[in-house]
Amino acid sequence: MKKIFLSAILAISGVGFTAPAMSVFTINTSDPVAYMEWARGSGKALAEINNVVSSGVCQPGYGAEEFGDMYYWSLFENHADSIGGNTADPVYIREISKIASKRTIREVDHYSVLTEASGSFETGQTFANYNINVKTKNPAAYLNAISEYEALAQANGFEDITLEAYQINTGDYTGQMMVVIQAPSPQRLGAFLDSRNENWGQSLTNQIQKLRYLKRGFIMNCEVNYAR
Repeated sequence: MKKIFLSAILAISGVGFTAPAMSVFTINTSDPVAYMEWARGSGKALAEINNVVSSGVCQPGYGAEEFGDMYYWSLFENHADSIGGNTADPVYIREISKIASKRTIREVDHYSVLTEASGSFETGQTFANYNINVKTKNPAAYLNAISEYEALAQANGFEDITLEAYQINTGDYTGQMMVVIQAPSPQRLGAFLDSRNENWGQSLTNQIQKLRYLKRGFIMNCEVNYAR
């Protein structure tokens, strides 16, 4: 789920023909504090055995499918790494055993990165996301429109806001897109949402609304537990 930082991944990948990907574990827990503590402590070990570029956890404040849901996301240089993890690895077994009794895995989903981002993650970094699952009949036009909207927003006082897009490859939303509006804080995300009816973005907003059908939205606070 996160903001997908393709520029950071491409810097690592080089000029090959691979495409970045992301996995997301939807877990449910009655003790989110304990889960976050585990993620901070075990994230590095899990990332290194799975060739992860960056990983973290998002906790929804609004839009969760079930109360207690959290999302553990991992970004990869390519699809081969993203689906090639070894759950029998002793390090994996050791780290997962530390939290297994305190959470339930509800879903595991896979995404392809569709857009290039403007920054990179650092371990311990926090941010706020508004994630929207959408269906569109014209993916190319939709991706172009959200890229234009990002540039327009950044030219109108929201230079710290990014819009990213992922193709959803599994689960109930297979074949649709997830668009991620990311801000450095919940306050900045809220300010951006407040601005949506301002004159500078109205025309493009109307265009975007004609290109997609909203399926589900999530507003979340996120923390990075590993960055290569």
